[in-house]
Amino acid sequence: MVAKHNGHDKQKDWVITDKVIVGDLLKICPDAEEIFKKHLGSLCLTIPGAKTESIEFLAAMHDYHAYILLEDINSVCKVLPPKIGHF
Repeated sequence: MVAKHNGHDKQKDWVITDKVIVGDLLKICPDAEEIFKKHLGSLCLTIPGAKTESIEFLAAMHDYHAYILLEDINSVCKVLPPKIGHF
């Protein structure tokens, strides 16, 4: 799978990308909640709309790099959500 970061293509073996909606991810992998809290703070998922946004957006709102979250998330979550992104 090819992931884009800052406009550059990089070869990655990630299953879950930064376009996955946080709520969709939490449904298939509840353990991801601890990863979000570890990196973004214990209240990161209590922000209104946090679970309806993409991992990319949530990371940006916390001034954090999504690829760091994805490394941990993909080490724990091995199932791809049925839907990626809003569309």
